[in-house]
Amino acid sequence: MADEILSAEELDALLSTVEETGGGQGRSGRGKRDQRVLEYDFVRPNKLSAEQLRSLQRLHETIAQNTTASLAAYLRLNLEVNIVSLGELTFEVFRNSLPNPTVINVLTLKPLSERALVTMDMKLAFSLLDRMLGGPGKPLDRMRALTVIEQSLVDNVVRRFLDQLALGWRDLVHFEPVIESRAMDPQLGQVIPGSEMVLVATFAISAPGDIEPGEICLCVPFIALAGILPRLANPVRFAALHSDQTPAQATHLKRVVNDSSLNLRTQLGATTLTLDEIMNLQVGDVMVLDERTTSLAKGFIADQLRVLGRPGKL
Repeated sequence: MADEILSAEELDALLSTVEETGGGQGRSGRGKRDQRVLEYDFVRPNKLSAEQLRSLQRLHETIAQNTTASLAAYLRLNLEVNIVSLGELTFEVFRNSLPNPTVINVLTLKPLSERALVTMDMKLAFSLLDRMLGGPGKPLDRMRALTVIEQSLVDNVVRRFLDQLALGWRDLVHFEPVIESRAMDPQLGQVIPGSEMVLVATFAISAPGDIEPGEICLCVPFIALAGILPRLANPVRFAALHSDQTPAQATHLKRVVNDSSLNLRTQLGATTLTLDEIMNLQVGDVMVLDERTTSLAKGFIADQLRVLGRPGKL
């Protein structure tokens, strides 16, 4: 098969022949037609149309929003998950882009027969581990492979991501992602042929404080999506999303809201003090605020002014 692949020089010669043939037709009197040249990569042919890409982008934006709520409640942290890139490339290119070590989870997608990958930056993994073990979320200065216990803790985060992944894809195809095996070296994650085209969705996770920002990547072979690709461009499916909530959707929404954690603070007023006055504060000192005693106290939820109330004692 390798002998049948045209080299760059042979492709140039072939295109030159086509151009000369087209010019000859124009001189022969049959009329010269307008020609439009489009770039096409024979090694990495495009599997998705622009409309299908937009549909997948909207789908994964919803997955990112639901993952934000799920991980924020689990980690008790005001974090944010966003879809930063979505594209198609060969598995070999994707695998070679992964640093060593990387948290690599090999997934089964039953009832689909194909396998997929979910990867996580090692710095992000150690940052989340530090947070789960009671620390502020600082990563290690020097990266290393995860221990068995550390991998089990990281699995708790990955599984919550997989739950939202299956839920987001449910309207197109039902599958149950399960972690089949794990690896740290990208070269050991060869579960998809190197020349196979894959869909890669990259999610960025960020949070205030010491949490190290990083990425979680989903890699799915296109052969697993062959049967559903034609439905991605169907606008009727997205129009149906505006229908009334089903009991299952209402239950899921209630669970996500109940498990969400938001910072709540009340501000009675504000004042300006010098550093010397702050250092010399003692019990019984009085600070004059910029609000009257009859003014309403301001309530902030997630740093947004949402409620007004009167202070009292019960």
